[in-house]
Amino acid sequence: MSISVPAPLSLCSPAAPQPQFRFPGLPEGRRIQPLSEHYRKRFGHKVYKVSVSTAQTCPNREGLRGMSVCSFCDEWGSAAYPERRHEPLTRQVEANAARIRRRYKAGHFLVYFQAYTHTFDRVSRLEALYEEALAVPDVEGIVIGTRPDCLPTGMIRRLAAWGRRTYVSVEVGVQSLDDAQLRWLSRGHDAASSREALARLRAFPEIEVCAHLMFGLPGETDRQLRETAAALGQLGVHAVKLHNLHVLKGTPLETLWRQGRFEPPTLAEYAAKVAVFLEYLPPRVVIHRLNAVASRWDEVAAPAWARHKLAPAQAILDTLAERNTWQGRFAPVDRAAPDAAKGRV
Repeated sequence: MSISVPAPLSLCSPAAPQPQFRFPGLPEGRRIQPLSEHYRKRFGHKVYKVSVSTAQTCPNREGLRGMSVCSFCDEWGSAAYPERRHEPLTRQVEANAARIRRRYKAGHFLVYFQAYTHTFDRVSRLEALYEEALAVPDVEGIVIGTRPDCLPTGMIRRLAAWGRRTYVSVEVGVQSLDDAQLRWLSRGHDAASSREALARLRAFPEIEVCAHLMFGLPGETDRQLRETAAALGQLGVHAVKLHNLHVLKGTPLETLWRQGRFEPPTLAEYAAKVAVFLEYLPPRVVIHRLNAVASRWDEVAAPAWARHKLAPAQAILDTLAERNTWQGRFAPVDRAAPDAAKGRV
């Protein structure tokens, strides 16, 4: 197949005229399957995630099964607005949505239960939170951040029931499908747990399933990246969210970094890893995020580029263009269509 490839696109110059091109299975003018396009198709308009903090802990922090804190995790458990974590949920949603309204003139929102492990709690309390969140004007669904070993069957069934009422997305902290890397991260679960959790979630078409992945881990190879992309395609995930492993102050990872036992990837190295992964990821899989950005710049120990959002994303798109490639270019035949999962757990 011969495809005419344009020059690298700029994220910063939307008004500049761009040549029109289309890669197989992707929107016109795109090298990836962007979340913005997915939301427009699903809701008919733009929607924005509003991060809230309701969970206060996770299995690692509680020391279950001899676990210790994940090596990369800061004291806030990835909360975007930790200063509001003790406020009532409705107040958090309203205040955080107000920021997004002012900045983007937004009018439609999804409440993102982001901090720590959201489903590490009683189902009755979680459902009360969903009721409260959905009662806030302009909220059109919920997004739940959790980990593979905190998704019991009863919880999944209840989430599916909510999915028949409203939009429900579950973001699962897979991080890696390599057991040695998971042990290095002190995750406290193995790759089999992730595969099982994703498969059980996909048994319910009412739930949209997103896998979180970290790149830049020790021992990571291009072959591993290709195999991970292919495995997620086979598991039928709807989306992925990518995270460049970076060093936050006060974390176990900072200790390793200062001891010279870990070095985060350069931006060029990370962009190359993402490009390899994307080539083997089915084009139907939505990309929630190409790179992570630290919410609190003063917490970043290394690398400095992790303090920025747009420049790393642009570097990845430029790498795809320079390599004359795109998401799904070498993906295996995709037998896991987004709504093809059958059966129940």
